[in-house]
Parts: sequence; C-alpha cells; structure tokens
Amino acid sequence: MKLFLVGVDHTSAPVEVREGLAFSPVDLPNALAQLTIRNNGTPPLLAEAVLLSTCNRVELYGIAFQPEGVEQRIVEFLAKFHQLPTERFISSLFFYTGEEVVKHLFETSAGLRSLVLGEAQIQGQVRTAYTIAQRVRSTGPALSRLFRSAITTGKRVRHETSLGSGAASVSQAGVELARQRLGSLDDRCVLLVGSGAVSELAAQNLLANGAGELLVVNRTYERGLELAARYGAEALPFDRLVEAMARADIIISSTAAPTTVLHRHHVEAAMQQKAEQCGTGSEAPSLLMIDLAVPRDIDTDVCQVPGVHLHTVDDLHEVVNHTLVQRSTAIAAAQRIVAQEVASFMTWMRSYDTLPTLTWWRKQADRLRDDELKRAMRRLNLSPEEQYIVEAFSRSLVNKLLHAPTLRMKDAASNGEGQRYAAMVRDLWNLQDSPGFS
Repeated sequence: MKLFLVGVDHTSAPVEVREGLAFSPVDLPNALAQLTIRNNGTPPLLAEAVLLSTCNRVELYGIAFQPEGVEQRIVEFLAKFHQLPTERFISSLFFYTGEEVVKHLFETSAGLRSLVLGEAQIQGQVRTAYTIAQRVRSTGPALSRLFRSAITTGKRVRHETSLGSGAASVSQAGVELARQRLGSLDDRCVLLVGSGAVSELAAQNLLANGAGELLVVNRTYERGLELAARYGAEALPFDRLVEAMARADIIISSTAAPTTVLHRHHVEAAMQQKAEQCGTGSEAPSLLMIDLAVPRDIDTDVCQVPGVHLHTVDDLHEVVNHTLVQRSTAIAAAQRIVAQEVASFMTWMRSYDTLPTLTWWRKQADRLRDDELKRAMRRLNLSPEEQYIVEAFSRSLVNKLLHAPTLRMKDAASNGEGQRYAAMVRDLWNLQDSPGFS
C-alpha cells in the first residue's frame, strides 16, 4: 500500500497551468470514478482517491496497492482526462509520498499553504473534496482517516492560534490590489461578474473600503439579483454585460465557467462607450480588471486594448506577502499543532500498514482450521453437541495461537517496525500473493 500525492499549486505552477488541470464540480465524480472503479475486469488505477481542486491548487491524494510507476500512470491520466500534452504541466507537478503527504494536507487545511495565509475558505474546500469522494465511494479507511484528521487539524489551528485572525481572503486581497492601484475606491463603480462566494466576499470588502457603486452581472439573472439585493447593488442580465463594463472603473470576475467569459470584443465595445461618454478632450478612459477565477474568466488579449489593466490571482502575492513577518508567532504555533497531528496520524498509519497482512493471515488460519475440522468431522461419529464443542475448541485454539503474534505486530507497527514484521509473516505463511501486497 502506498499513500501518495500528485499536484500543482500556486507555488509550483502559474495560473495558465493550474486552469488546464482544474476539475470542475461536474468533472470531479467522473474523474474519481475513472481512477477507482474496475472497468471490464481491469483493476482500478487506485484503491482510494480524493481530488482537491481550487483556484490555487489541483491535488490528487491516492492509495495505490501497486505503487511501482503510479506517478507516471497519474500523469498519463491527467493528460488524457484534460486532453493536454504532458510537457504542458509535468515540470510543475510535485510528487509526495507517506508522511510528506500528511504534512502537506494538514498544512493546507490549516491555511499555512494558502496564497492568503490563514484564509478560512480552504478548510471548507478540503471538506467538500472529501464529501464528494465519499459520495462516489472513492475513499476507504486510509483517506477517510487522513481527511478527517486534516479537517480536525484545520479546526485546531483556527481555534487555538491567531493565524486566521484578520486573515484576508482571496476576495479581500483582490479588493486591496484595486485600492493600491487606484489609490482609493471612493466613488468608484465596481462590476462583479459572478454571484458565488468569492463575489459575495468581494462585495463585503468593497463596501467596507468605500466603493461608490456596485453592479452585478451573472449568467443566471435571478442569482445576480439575490446578491445585489443583499448589498444594495444593481443587477443586470448577462446580455447587458458590455453596458455594465462601460459604467465600471473596476471589474472583479469570479465565475465557475470552464472557459473565458470576458473577451477582447466585450472590452473594446465597453471602452468605446466609455470614450463616447467622456467626450472629446477628456482624459482617455481606463479600466482595471481583476480575474480571481481558475480557470480564468478574462481573455488575456484584453491587455492589448489601450487603457485596460488586467491582473490575475497570481498577482495577489505582492498584496499578501507583507503579512508573513507580522504573523510569525501564529505561524509557529500552527506548525506545532500540525506536527502533533501528523505524528498522531502516522502512528495510526503504521498500524494500518500491517492490516492487510493481519487480515489475510487470519483468513488463512481460519481456512486451515475449517478444512481440518471438516476432515475430522467426517471420521468421527459425533453428536451435534459434541460437534459444537469441537468446533468451539478449534476456534479458541486458533485465536490463542494468533493473539500474541498479532499484538506483537501491532506494537511493532507503532514503533515503525510493522512492515518488517509483516514481511516475515507473509514469508512464513506464504502470503505473498494475497490482496493488498506489493
């Protein structure tokens, strides 16, 4: 059995790579099924799998009973699923195994690996990834325990440290980027494209920073109306997108669309309307566009339109990096909690490593007991009561014979010696071909 992680995040891959590997909510169940379900008698690629796909990371957590070459098989799966050449992304991938995987996930759930340090959204995203995997039955004992422990770690860090106190979200960082670029948001008109959680947080932060007017455009007009009503904004239907863009000084876009929704022709039309509204002799119009979506919402060609300035989530680093030094004490406290939880999980994991051997050993012993019992019963003329006594005796004898070695193997596992003991048992009992061994 092998616990592994293959993925990319904002530290290893630019947004153009992350968006190519991202899994939409619709894609996730299908991808997990392809990874873990037997197909026409072919063994599944993985025994267990969970996919964590957010704007800043795409990570596949897996359990492989045949570990040799699993990383290459996952690379091939990603290339085939997303219809991408491997050279587009392979240099950005990281590969972790064993304790490295546990530490990475626990730090992620705690907000220590977020673009915005300590942000709370990641814990919900970890929980959602696990819930989806449970729904399609791609998890098992190992990943279930891993993700439940990761969620617990995130909660402990949030409750026992100040890491999350005052932590910005991606939305808040985007608003701060706009404020830094323009100097002030007073009397500025801001267009929000999308009506999800990121847009809602952006609306809150825009109002807190004095934005003058909020516009909301969403493909589902009713959802746009709901968001607008909560924050005193004006909602427009999607077919009036250019009109809304022409009114805006700032556009913040965050939809769940699989491809770009704002294109150069939209921006050119909007800038033309802006110029007409300003009249001749006025200062040339400008437009600040902030794309918080992955995959990206805004076509990069818009940068070629005069007066347009485009930023993506990768540009938020400069906004949030200054908090790292200020929060060094909270970071250290969070790392101590992560270390405790990693040690606890690894103790369980070492014990779990011996479980296939113990389970198969027990099955082999019971099979031998049953075979010999049947052979003896055929030769003895026993009453039903006597048969019951002999059967109970045989079961008790096997239990007593296996009890002490089983406890010894579990103790050895807790001290990191479980694999060695399990290998000896497999060799002595000829269990090499049993399920779960590699």
